[in-house]
Amino acid sequence: MTNQDSGNIRLSVSVMTHPDRMDAALQVQRRLGSHADVRLAVDPWPEGPRTSLRSAQVAFAQAAGRDSTHHLVVQDDVEVSDGLLDGVQRAAGVHVDAALSYFVEWGSRTAVLARWAALTGVSAVPVINPYVPTVALSLPSALAVRLGDFLKSEAREGEADDQAVLRFVRATETRALVIVPNLVEHLDLPSITGNSGHGARRAVSFIGTPPIQLDASVLDVPRQMPFFAWNNGTPLIVDTTHDVPATQRPTLATLLRWGASESGLQGVFAEAVRAAEAGSRVLDIASEARLYSAWLIAVAMGAVQRDEWPESLASLKSGLDDPAVAAALATLIPGALRVFVDVDELLRFRDDLASIVLTGMVWGAENLQVTSSPTG
Repeated sequence: MTNQDSGNIRLSVSVMTHPDRMDAALQVQRRLGSHADVRLAVDPWPEGPRTSLRSAQVAFAQAAGRDSTHHLVVQDDVEVSDGLLDGVQRAAGVHVDAALSYFVEWGSRTAVLARWAALTGVSAVPVINPYVPTVALSLPSALAVRLGDFLKSEAREGEADDQAVLRFVRATETRALVIVPNLVEHLDLPSITGNSGHGARRAVSFIGTPPIQLDASVLDVPRQMPFFAWNNGTPLIVDTTHDVPATQRPTLATLLRWGASESGLQGVFAEAVRAAEAGSRVLDIASEARLYSAWLIAVAMGAVQRDEWPESLASLKSGLDDPAVAAALATLIPGALRVFVDVDELLRFRDDLASIVLTGMVWGAENLQVTSSPTG
């Protein structure tokens, strides 16, 4: 199907919730209710095993019989941006047949692509996580009804709703995209599904307002992608064409192969921290070793950006002037270190974090040469 004018997009909305979080759901409903047909999708068996699947089944099934072209499902633990529904209408008008996520958490593989999207002026990225982010997700209404049926009949025991949605979009050959910047922020309410051990899962780039312009551009996925494994604190280079542990390479070793030296990297890092107004305070919170480890991802991102999108480098140095870029860069280090440090303390110094990350990216872009393959 071709793109459609956003004025022809009619939204229906459901808010997923559990009775224990009804107050939060009602707040989201009130925020959106004056602008759309917003219904609550309450877990029909709240005393059962803790899962998001049951309320997701209800939420997507609620697309049936409503005068809408597209159905938006929002979880109850979110802060919605001003103009969220306008942004969803524009996005659905551009990507009419797609499953569109308006949030991706800051430490995921897809978040790396979202940062490059902000830096290159692209409006969407493909989902490359082993799940489809379901914190805020829209689909064509007929497809949403089919998803509700799928979650009821095809979901596996113990499966998370976002993993089941990934199986659904693959089975139906539906394109799954994330809109950049993100239009909702995830709040740190007690997890219904046992994800508290994952640390804070905030948006990669939430700025409170939807993008003024949103086009059909979708970022191409590069073969070599820097990624910080937040669960064990390891910076890696992932081969996106064969993303298995055996093909992953340590980031430092890869940077040395691309032309860096350890002393050179350490010198640039030290200067980036010194140049940041609160650099010493950031070091106190994160520790030098952990901060440096996460910062290596920024260096590698800069090198890959030069290799993949050289036309974007002219504006790289001034990137912090763009709120979406600044937000995306400021979340890299907290997203990487979220299980090791106090992220709320770190986020007090957003500007400094973004500056430290940008310095690494610029240096990587200007000084390194990406080899043609992850192992070569």
